[in-house]
Amino acid sequence: MAHEQAAPLRIGILGAAGIAERAMVEPARQLDGVSVEAVGSRDPGRARALADQLGVPSAGTYDAVLEHPDIDLIYIALPPTEHVRWAKRALEAGKHVLCEKPLSANGTTAAEIADAAKEHGRRAFVGFHYRLHPFTQQLLEVIGSGVLGDVRQVEFDFSIPHFVVKPGNIRLDGALGGGAVMDVGCYAIDLTRAAYGEPAVESATCVLYQDDPRVDLQTDAVLRIGDGVPVSIRSSFIGDDAGSMTLRVSGTDGVLDASSVIVPQWGAELRVTAGDRVVREITADPADNSYREQLAHLVGAIRSGDPSILDAERGVGTMRTVDAIYRAGGLQPR
Repeated sequence: MAHEQAAPLRIGILGAAGIAERAMVEPARQLDGVSVEAVGSRDPGRARALADQLGVPSAGTYDAVLEHPDIDLIYIALPPTEHVRWAKRALEAGKHVLCEKPLSANGTTAAEIADAAKEHGRRAFVGFHYRLHPFTQQLLEVIGSGVLGDVRQVEFDFSIPHFVVKPGNIRLDGALGGGAVMDVGCYAIDLTRAAYGEPAVESATCVLYQDDPRVDLQTDAVLRIGDGVPVSIRSSFIGDDAGSMTLRVSGTDGVLDASSVIVPQWGAELRVTAGDRVVREITADPADNSYREQLAHLVGAIRSGDPSILDAERGVGTMRTVDAIYRAGGLQPR
């Protein structure tokens, strides 16, 4: 008996940002039955230029993409403050939604996206692509294996080199949901929740952007997990020339060090040591790509209806922790 062919997944993109090519267009080309059909922008001319550049058939306004009859999934590559508006519009139009991380500007609007997905019988996801990379799955397995003994401290340093985020970048605009915790700290919070459950925020210290004091250039936060184990998270736009995407977990029986945690395909490595002895070493396969794995995962979740680690409902907690960190640092949630 012939196998029934899986239904195609056709994607529309809202936003003409550069992330769209890396996160959606390129991965779609590598998967059977998946295609990017339209790009939307506030400026239809810019949308048309990007569509021509990427070989996407249709281009126009955001509304034109939402009204496209052949679109199944909308990828929202807009600033975080715009996510709730356009996610709800897309869900109302009968489309599934993938929001570029973070899910929304704050915990309240993140919950609105999750609720709208339930109301309209569609799926809403957050683009924490790194979670689908095999390296991250191995990292979580090692953390959960007990090889470290009792965990005593968890330390994240997610610092972007100081010369990357320059004036004019949307990550320095408070009105658009800018800030270091929003941009890179959310990854550390998401990984903490995946590994240890919901954390409690103890304290935060922020270095503010002089031209927009709503924006943190750097935040050092302390969270607590389990029986009070400290989790220190540095989120920064003012890192040194090399930057950092590192995690260290110190336990009674060993220490885990991991690099390139946010984007494992950029040479991620993991090492567990016990004194002078190397207990475990893992190097990410350069052929693996977190964005391709993310899209393949979403295709499967949409077709099967199975729960996803990227479901918006699950991602709301990350934004609520982001809010708590900002409050602890004297800032208002976005």
